[in-house]
Amino acid sequence: MNGALSCTATNCVNNISSICSARTIHVSGSDAHSSEETQCENFAEKGLKNSLINVLNMNVIGELKQTFNSESIEMSPRIRCEAKNCKHNEDKTCLADNIVVYGKDALSNEKTECETFEE
Repeated sequence: MNGALSCTATNCVNNISSICSARTIHVSGSDAHSSEETQCENFAEKGLKNSLINVLNMNVIGELKQTFNSESIEMSPRIRCEAKNCKHNEDKTCLADNIVVYGKDALSNEKTECETFEE
């Protein structure tokens, strides 16, 4: 991925002001033909336990860059993607310029999806 990842899953431990703070995210949906058939496998509901579990996947460098630049999104996690039918997927890596993960009011990864998916 060359751009930024924004996310509406405000209940996710990785979501900081609609920006994903994960170093790497995993999009599932190997046989997906639409964004609704994809999921963000890194979704974890906010809380102390999930914060501790996910600490090794924190994008520390991206968070530092973001702290000093509020004008643009500096966080750009690596996107591992299983959606083989998506035009942005190249060898299980997302090459889209900007990614949007939808998950408004999600309490599990089953309520998330990659809005950038294009067949």
